[in-house]
Amino acid sequence: MFKKTIFLTGLLAILLIAVSLVIFLPGAERQTAKVKINGVEIKAEIAKTPAEQYLGLSGREGLCQNCGMLFTFLNEKERTFVMRGMLFSIDIIWIDGGKIVKIDEELPLPVSSEGKEYKSGKPVNYVLEVEGGFCRENNIKVGDRVEYLK
Repeated sequence: MFKKTIFLTGLLAILLIAVSLVIFLPGAERQTAKVKINGVEIKAEIAKTPAEQYLGLSGREGLCQNCGMLFTFLNEKERTFVMRGMLFSIDIIWIDGGKIVKIDEELPLPVSSEGKEYKSGKPVNYVLEVEGGFCRENNIKVGDRVEYLK
């Protein structure tokens, strides 16, 4: 039990160092892409590494208009996201095969440091996070097609 705790503490320390390097290294800007849903273009930062995905939008005060974060995965499987360290409400758009399969809308801020878990419920290979209310304001719904623009 003690060895497992030390291992997990060390693993967490390594992950925090990796996240810090991603955030604070000069020129370490994230790659961006444009995503289009219902004619609405969204400029999305891409989170593809484990460190970027772990950090997500934590600690940010908000997003610019029509901006978001696109989480990309190499395989399709059920995903679990945790809202920890969030300072604003978000919509989570779960995407598989270029189609929205689920939306969790206007998620409240976490009440504990662990945050609340949200599950895709189905296999997905992309997840898009946008400001809370974005889907309602832009009539984005389950079944909508998602285009990935360059």
